[in-house]
Amino acid sequence: MSGKSNQRALDKKFKRGDHRISTRAGVEISAEVREPGLGRIEAMVIDLSLSGFRMRCMTRLTGEKNIFMTLPSFAAIESKICWIEGDFFGCEFVQPLHPAVFDHIVSRYPTLKVAEA
Repeated sequence: MSGKSNQRALDKKFKRGDHRISTRAGVEISAEVREPGLGRIEAMVIDLSLSGFRMRCMTRLTGEKNIFMTLPSFAAIESKICWIEGDFFGCEFVQPLHPAVFDHIVSRYPTLKVAEA
């Protein structure tokens, strides 16, 4: 791959796309995220699906390493950053959520609304 085409591929990697795998639910859940080797930082998960989530995080993440996102009362979930726009990050779970886990989150946070595509 040439240097220019490689750079274009990297630029696209961290820009938001509209390739949704599953339906999203609008949420507002305080969460913690961390990059391996660094401390935990606060984030707000603003939508969630079986395959990933979108969050707002005031601390800059590199986007070069996988991150671990922790919702209250849940184990950390390994994810990768797919795009970055300012303070917003689109992330894909390394292993998709099981539908029962997603349903449990929805029942635990009853204010969830289905987000428009």
